[in-house]
Amino acid sequence: MTTAISFGVVASAHRVLAQAAPKTTAYSIPPGSLNGALIAFGRQTGLQVTYLASIASGKVSPGFSGSATREQALAQILKGSGLSYSFPNSGTVAISGPDSSSVGAAANGATLLDPVDVSGGVSSTDAPYQTPGSSGHISQEQIQRLPPTSVGDMFRNTPGVISAGSRNGQSLDLNIRGLQGMNRIATLVDGAQQTSSTYRGYKGHSNRTFVDSEFIGGIDIEKGPSGGPYGAGAMGGVVNMRTLNANDLVENGKTFGARLRGSFGGNTIAPPAVDTMVQRFGGNELMSTENRMGSVAAAVATEHVDLVAAFAHRSNGNYFAGNNGDSMVALKNPNEGRATMHPMSRYKPGGEVLNTSQDTNSALLKGKVRFGDGHSVELGYVNYRSKFGEEYPDANNPFSRFGWIQQFGLSEVTASTYTAKYNWKPTDNPLVDFHASTWMSDVTDKWVAFGSLSDVVTKGGEVWNTSGFDTAVGALTLKYGGQYSTESVDQRGLPGTIGFSNFMGTRTIGSVFLQSALDLTSWLTLSGGLRYETYKSQDDSVVNPLKGLEDSRLNPRVGVTVKPWDGVQLFATYTEGWRPPSVRETLLNMPFLLVPNPRLRPETSKNYEYGVNFMRDGIFRSGDKFRAKLAFFDNNYEDYIMREYGSLIGLPTTERVFGNIPSAHFDGIELSGAYDAGGVFIEGNYNYYTNVDFCNPKSNFRNVPCANFTSGADYFSNYIPPKYAGALTVGTRWLDQKLVVGGRMTFAGPRAVGRKDRSSSTVDSDWNPYQVYDLFASYKVDDMVSFNLSIENVFDRYYLDAIATALVPAPGRMMRLGATVKF
Repeated sequence: MTTAISFGVVASAHRVLAQAAPKTTAYSIPPGSLNGALIAFGRQTGLQVTYLASIASGKVSPGFSGSATREQALAQILKGSGLSYSFPNSGTVAISGPDSSSVGAAANGATLLDPVDVSGGVSSTDAPYQTPGSSGHISQEQIQRLPPTSVGDMFRNTPGVISAGSRNGQSLDLNIRGLQGMNRIATLVDGAQQTSSTYRGYKGHSNRTFVDSEFIGGIDIEKGPSGGPYGAGAMGGVVNMRTLNANDLVENGKTFGARLRGSFGGNTIAPPAVDTMVQRFGGNELMSTENRMGSVAAAVATEHVDLVAAFAHRSNGNYFAGNNGDSMVALKNPNEGRATMHPMSRYKPGGEVLNTSQDTNSALLKGKVRFGDGHSVELGYVNYRSKFGEEYPDANNPFSRFGWIQQFGLSEVTASTYTAKYNWKPTDNPLVDFHASTWMSDVTDKWVAFGSLSDVVTKGGEVWNTSGFDTAVGALTLKYGGQYSTESVDQRGLPGTIGFSNFMGTRTIGSVFLQSALDLTSWLTLSGGLRYETYKSQDDSVVNPLKGLEDSRLNPRVGVTVKPWDGVQLFATYTEGWRPPSVRETLLNMPFLLVPNPRLRPETSKNYEYGVNFMRDGIFRSGDKFRAKLAFFDNNYEDYIMREYGSLIGLPTTERVFGNIPSAHFDGIELSGAYDAGGVFIEGNYNYYTNVDFCNPKSNFRNVPCANFTSGADYFSNYIPPKYAGALTVGTRWLDQKLVVGGRMTFAGPRAVGRKDRSSSTVDSDWNPYQVYDLFASYKVDDMVSFNLSIENVFDRYYLDAIATALVPAPGRMMRLGATVKF
């Protein structure tokens, strides 16, 4: 494969140099549905394609492969369809029917169908079903269909992705296919890393990202090591949350748009006085002003300038747990081979769950200027400020005689994110799609329950370009660039506290990358890439600083994609990645609990994945859409970092340290799909782990090489995902699609593996398998006004979410009524 790619580069160089002004693009668009062909055209050119869905429904395209101008390619793609095209501006193509009024330019009434922005900011809803690998997209419609009670609820529709401990506090801490924490997942807001890591007592540490779901226009998810500009140092995956753009707010044909949205809900009560240690079981109202949300967003969109401004406020008191369901869980110790029954939490069914309130304000400002031949500059600012309840995770420990429940003082967080982006994509030049970005995030996190304060400032930037070539062996696409970031952490105790987890440090990561895809035929694509990464950490303490760590690695990736039939894509990939130790793992020094490890090495991953994508229109009836993705993953992690006694991982100390074990493995299956026939739609996802094991002969029970349970001393045991999990959404549309009614079921099984042993101070989180049902409805009165109603946890079930690290029960039945007004 490397030879083929190298030959393509050499063969193309002579041809490109011979052209003074290249005016063509290499296309590989197979025959099939016209919708699919237009989406492929948009992805391969970077143009935004706009048209009315009805004019393309049921039509087929002969496709096009070869080198041509965009006009020549479009003429071939639309051949026989009776449709025509026009270019209202340099970045948009409008498709029209025989009646030219059926669609206009994007600024003159065009209807947008699955826009594609290859910059990485926006991804088509169909993109995961066209990507040869595991990726996901969460749309704004999916998020708002059932407005999130906790911000982590946004990820319920994506297989293999869970927001851990999302009922405790207001942050995101994402788990992707079993990897979580310590920067294993790159969580981005508009391409900027915005993550802090904080100590959580015996429940370990949590990565924390703060964002308001009201501002999210879409979420793109890449699972496993990324070969693109955002993936340096994160071998678990990349999650990029795009905030609102002008086209999310401005209706077609207008230059100004505004949105007002508000809602009220129930199942809440104002928090009691600080240090209250008793649950309340009364005062749970159907609707309450204690549970409210309001937002306003406005935008201007012209040919050259976009402006966006938004503000959101949300407030709720403590919620009540569900009444129904088993509150006891069977815990099995692999050492003993027997199970005993224990409460899942100290919070009783039907009672108030302390420390679940919030009072949050968020603001968003964005501006974009387009000029010249394909140039654009965009600036963005997001501010998040919140006071919220947060449990000390080990306080609510039903297995410990020292456990208790208590209303703590409110934690406080301020997170500011700044972004600046430049893009140059000249018309008819396939060699240039240049991007440059720089960003900074500043997170101040005050955790009152433990008495800690952390300041995390992360800065960085990316530069990359995409070039398309027509070579003697096929169309070749190259994406190449670099990334650089620094993370500075200052954690200390609040005044009057012990502050024994204090430290200051900086971690710097740099990388350069190359990705390539060679379309040998219309049905066969070979891909490959390299990423060279380097890191360095240092102790910023003034007194007795520790020696920092540094290392580097070259990570390859290869893949093959076969398209045997229209709408069917088979793929196989092999990727390598790494994850340098975090600042916390390198420098944290807690006498008698944890000492630094000067021999700590980066983790490395070697992942295999095989799968199939299916994407067809008109399966059962004209105009319907069916999408499906099935993937098998075999993820192998070497030098995996966990907390363990030094003597059990070959170190000359009996103290606990962050150290490397030989390996860990997560293997499984994922399935996702969607069907939409207009009057009815179905979405579903499912994840199942076929094997999870950890390999450390010195630590595992009976010295077996690998075992299906975690170490007794490791924090990671709290991050084990469920054996299986998924969601199913079914909805119907009525009254000319003005009324939407439907429901969602989410479910999860038990932990994928148990823990070697348990003690009162290091108990892991266990939950019973559960199924939770939600209902939703919305009615669009006219183009301006709409109402929505949702009922979450319809059967008022008492349960713990999967990976509920603080043993905080999920909310019971909750009704929410909202309204949206657009101008």
